[in-house]
Amino acid sequence: MQARHALAADAHQAAATRYAIGFGGQWRDLQEDTVDAFKERGYLPYKLKPAGYRLPIVNGCLLFVWRVPATPDAVGGFASSKTRMNGFFAQEPVGLFGTSFVEGGDDVRNASEQAEFERAVRAAGEVMSVVLVMVHSTPRQLTSIEWAVAEYVDGTVRPLGMETIWEHPAESGDATADVESFDSGTPIVPSLELQKQGRSLDA
Repeated sequence: MQARHALAADAHQAAATRYAIGFGGQWRDLQEDTVDAFKERGYLPYKLKPAGYRLPIVNGCLLFVWRVPATPDAVGGFASSKTRMNGFFAQEPVGLFGTSFVEGGDDVRNASEQAEFERAVRAAGEVMSVVLVMVHSTPRQLTSIEWAVAEYVDGTVRPLGMETIWEHPAESGDATADVESFDSGTPIVPSLELQKQGRSLDA
């Protein structure tokens, strides 16, 4: 995510634009990066309709990486589009593990595959949980990354058990840990003293 953000920030600066529209589009790249990363680890993607966003299925959950806009109650309005709303009603595809059980075709390769398929069969008819990975950033820096299980109720999304999994040092306070706060009284200004300079007689 840091590498993707750095590329987007560089492009934003090079464009010398007054608008952050192009920068904000980085979340689609983040989604694709996430799909590729999990695909390398054996997790297949799920395509959300109608927009066709690809999201990885991880342990029966739909993983949605999202750059949070700087607007009040942004998370609550996450499911503002039909595509995002469909994520809360998505079912894990039974065909994820082939047609072995459904059509009597290929045999399962090992006990782990069978256990995964049985879990998928049990989950059939049930919707997948949606895990939101929320990226907070400005065109200048990536500020924090949080994750939570998202609950959809009456058109509003609520994050459950939200945790910060990464935070920029300046945001976490590490950079100001040694700075004494000033909230009352008179600030103590640094003492300044003029220094004598020798003057050459030839000047």
